[in-house]
Amino acid sequence: MTFTVVKAEPCLVGGLVVPGAEPGVFGESGDLTDFTLERLRLRKIRDLMAVFTCHPRVGWSAVFGYRLDDPDELEIGDSMIRVGERYAARFVPDGPSPDLYKDLWRQVEMAEKEGAINRAYTQELAVIPERGEPVLYISVV
Repeated sequence: MTFTVVKAEPCLVGGLVVPGAEPGVFGESGDLTDFTLERLRLRKIRDLMAVFTCHPRVGWSAVFGYRLDDPDELEIGDSMIRVGERYAARFVPDGPSPDLYKDLWRQVEMAEKEGAINRAYTQELAVIPERGEPVLYISVV
């Protein structure tokens, strides 16, 4: 398991909302998530970001999209979410794997079970580049 605790800077992410998408390997929302990611790739968005956020009344949802430097960059029809400044465990792949993204979430589960991190369950951020390795930022308390 390869992670470091960092102070994650705030950022804006614009994109498409997937209701019910929980952090982790795509489960029940998998087909909708795959469809959404395909739509974003067709729009030539190469380096994707996924922000998982939990609303106390309705549960988890996610915005899959792209980083914004300015709200004016938001594409018409897309949604925007602000990721606040927070402390996060930054997970990176710890070796070769057929699915690096799934491997990262397994690392998160292991770290939590072993008590290495105490998750805040507020906002989780995944950076999924077209080339290179994905990175997860898991909010911690």
